[in-house]
Amino acid sequence: MSHPEIYREIVAQLRAGQPVAQARVIQTRGSTPRKEGSTMLVKADGALVGTIGGGCGEAGVIQKARLSLLDGKAREDLADLTEDIAVDAEGVCGGTLRVFIQPWQPAPESIALAERLADLAGGGRGALVHQVVAADGHEEHLGRWVLQEEGGALIAPAEAPGFELRPPPPGRPAQLRQVGPYQVFTERWQPEPRLIIVGAGHIAEPLERIARVAGFRTVVVDDRSLFANRQRFPDAHQVICGPILDVAREIELTSQTYLVLVTRGHSLDMDALRVLIDRRATVAYIGMVGSIRRVRAVFELLEREGYPRHLFEHVRAPIGLNVGAETPAEIAVCIVAELISVRRDAGTDTRPLSRVKGIHPALREAPASATG
Repeated sequence: MSHPEIYREIVAQLRAGQPVAQARVIQTRGSTPRKEGSTMLVKADGALVGTIGGGCGEAGVIQKARLSLLDGKAREDLADLTEDIAVDAEGVCGGTLRVFIQPWQPAPESIALAERLADLAGGGRGALVHQVVAADGHEEHLGRWVLQEEGGALIAPAEAPGFELRPPPPGRPAQLRQVGPYQVFTERWQPEPRLIIVGAGHIAEPLERIARVAGFRTVVVDDRSLFANRQRFPDAHQVICGPILDVAREIELTSQTYLVLVTRGHSLDMDALRVLIDRRATVAYIGMVGSIRRVRAVFELLEREGYPRHLFEHVRAPIGLNVGAETPAEIAVCIVAELISVRRDAGTDTRPLSRVKGIHPALREAPASATG
């Protein structure tokens, strides 16, 4: 579950007068299913939102979270995931998760903080989120949050904190470090990725649903009210019914924008692509549906029109990862898989993990005899 969803749920619980315990992974060692910053909520009724990995290790965190709901105190847990692995599972190593558990009480100041975190997580700008997770001799500061613009000013609190603020190293989304008597866990929050689906036809419906579940803010665009409406896309973040090319010229584009062109016609896809190329905007992803033959024809036409190849060589077309997809839902899955690979900077190696990681038993048997 994404950061915005987590903090929106905290806000909803607090507004309803219900306390909630938040468990955040602040340090990992060895092989773990979730990384630093992963978050789970334990509600007053025992219901869970999100996960930090499941299994026996998570069960212990849940027990301590329930204690925090009862006494209102922050605490830690060390989730040992090696207990979840069979003894005879040769070559598989477990790990540990250090988890900070913070109870949220339905008080005005807590609601205001949770609202600020929800807005920050779902906003369009990057931020650094610091929290004191250990405070030797200064327990009054345990659990303190400090919010900061990426590389800039404090957002909350207004006054400078009593410890040095630093971002995680480049390439790392989170870091736990010692600052005097404090241990401070810092996360770098990137703007929430936004997927603009240009065309609201048969592929767009499953694509919007799957992408939204995967953590993208979804925007659906079409010029037909029969297709671009809230009945077909009830949970999309935005549905725009208007001339497709006009919307393509005016809609906001950022480095966290993902664009998928799946209109009702090949020529309309190309016209929309031409508009987007003309804008010269830096976006995370542009993909266009179509066969190899049709895509080649589009690119050749653009070159004949005078567009340098470097302006469209980043366009993903045909779109998606090669999983043999045929139905609209399967095509949507292969598109979202490619979106995730770009978002997570997975590179070009999209083989099955059993091949990439070498964990399948067959891969460890007589490698010298392998052929092909």
